[in-house]
Amino acid sequence: MKKVFVMMVVVILSMVVFGGKIEEIQKRGVLLVGQDPAYAPFYGVNTKGERVGHDIELAKLMAEALGVKVKFVITNWDGIIPALMTDKFDIILAAMTITPERALKVNFSIPYYQTGQALIYNSLKYKNLTVEDIKKMGSKAKIAVQLASTGEFTARKVFPEAQILTFETADAAAYQIITKKADAMVFDDLYFGTLVKKYSAIKMDKNLLTKENLGIAVKKENLDLLLWINTFIECIKTDGTLEQLKQKWMIEYDWSE
Repeated sequence: MKKVFVMMVVVILSMVVFGGKIEEIQKRGVLLVGQDPAYAPFYGVNTKGERVGHDIELAKLMAEALGVKVKFVITNWDGIIPALMTDKFDIILAAMTITPERALKVNFSIPYYQTGQALIYNSLKYKNLTVEDIKKMGSKAKIAVQLASTGEFTARKVFPEAQILTFETADAAAYQIITKKADAMVFDDLYFGTLVKKYSAIKMDKNLLTKENLGIAVKKENLDLLLWINTFIECIKTDGTLEQLKQKWMIEYDWSE
């Protein structure tokens, strides 16, 4: 890791008065991170069975800065906020979009990444597919989404007449367009980059349906942890570490390995 990052960490540790949730994490010696099974390129499992990805490495850097280890607690996406609220883990670091509805239940850090919802389809079924094409299909359109994701929220809002097919994971939803059982999938645009490496026929409409900021979620009462996370994100933005993570996991890494 870059020397400048280490120096930044020292500054953070010297500035923050530990107490509350941070003190609890440090006494435990482990930062508990909530995630669902997989959402490449943010997190997933490689061929060796190791958990890898952008958010995995980010969580490890956070744990290192706190002087603790990290443990990932795997939870279905639709239950991940309730699990945080009942102390199953300390934070949600899982490419979660910051929304007003979610912010009623949890506090979000400053954004660490920006993405958007996209219309993804199989070019072996449709040579070209647009938002207007789906709208013209009306109730005949079948759109696959991950349950309780912003992809589901967006699909229901943009395509109110379509049949929305919900699945526990993004991969399960993607399988519906791979096998031509659904007309399209609505999900984060970055997921397309991972999907197209495996299935070259998969395409994406270039016009994004939304633009979204991703943040780290903590319980409402854990303000000390929230302030520390915000400082941490600012530091790794400033020293270039966050950009390095983007290059490594979003562009260079081959998820088919």
